[in-house]
Amino acid sequence: MTMLTLLYDSGARVQELADIRVRDLRLDLPAGVNLFGKGSKWRHVPLMKPTADLLQIYLDERRLLGSESADYPLFTNHSGHKLNRAGIAYTVKKYANAARLTGPAHIPAIVTPHVFRHSKAMHLLQSGVDLIYIRDILGHADVKTTEIYARIDSDAKRKALEGVYLTAPPSASRPSWTEDDVVMKMLRDLE
Repeated sequence: MTMLTLLYDSGARVQELADIRVRDLRLDLPAGVNLFGKGSKWRHVPLMKPTADLLQIYLDERRLLGSESADYPLFTNHSGHKLNRAGIAYTVKKYANAARLTGPAHIPAIVTPHVFRHSKAMHLLQSGVDLIYIRDILGHADVKTTEIYARIDSDAKRKALEGVYLTAPPSASRPSWTEDDVVMKMLRDLE
């Protein structure tokens, strides 16, 4: 659960998540995580307080709070080795399948680690966050890459509006207010 929460909240690429070490976390407010991404670049991504609280519990349960644990991988497999991309993908699929049992309509047929990144980007965009900030959070080198999310969001809005027009009853050729005598009298009096 902690891994999936961090995957979403940070918008990390799967390899960036796999590479996180304990030292890369800052859980004091303002909480954040340092991610090592494409182009061998580091970026700092802010984290929500509930994510920081969950990570604090996770670190405490695994006794990773001391300075001797700073270089330990944050997420490990059963053998104690750093969790790799395949291990993260397996975990995402496992929890998606479990969630599908309780609410199948809400869980897409295919859930990959990248779905979390995509969802975070779309949610930021839909919340009105500027594309420049989204670019920085996602670690895109160019805002043109981030603009893809804005186009996707515009397409979704357009399709939703088209759906409204396509589902309008054929008898709705004249708006119903035109048959309201009071409204029509008021409009005629405006002339």
